[in-house]
Amino acid sequence: MDSLLIFSITSFALPLFVLFFGIFAMKGGSKKIRWWAGYRTPMACKNIETWQFAHKFVGKIWVVFSLVLIIATVVLVILLSRETYAFENWLLPILSAGGIAVIVLLSIIPTEIVLKKNFDKNGNRI
Repeated sequence: MDSLLIFSITSFALPLFVLFFGIFAMKGGSKKIRWWAGYRTPMACKNIETWQFAHKFVGKIWVVFSLVLIIATVVLVILLSRETYAFENWLLPILSAGGIAVIVLLSIIPTEIVLKKNFDKNGNRI
């Protein structure tokens, strides 16, 4: 099997995974606070209301940016399939994973800001 095909599949799997979890989070995430999965910051875990609020907000960010990453991956795969670009195919999934890491880490900032604007330090809605 062609190495570009293998690395392309891997590169699409990562943003699709984040897209799936973003859609799940937009619906409020799980109905109870989970210690092993989800958007878990001290503020988001104050109570079920902050948990679901945070997930609905961060889910939108994850969906939008995972779609951007999917489109960028399509463009890169098309460019790489032309063989006129000297680019190592194995860099494609690394770039995809790096993009996911940036999305997830940067999504913390606006989510925490919105949580603090809507809830006090004890998790009560303002």
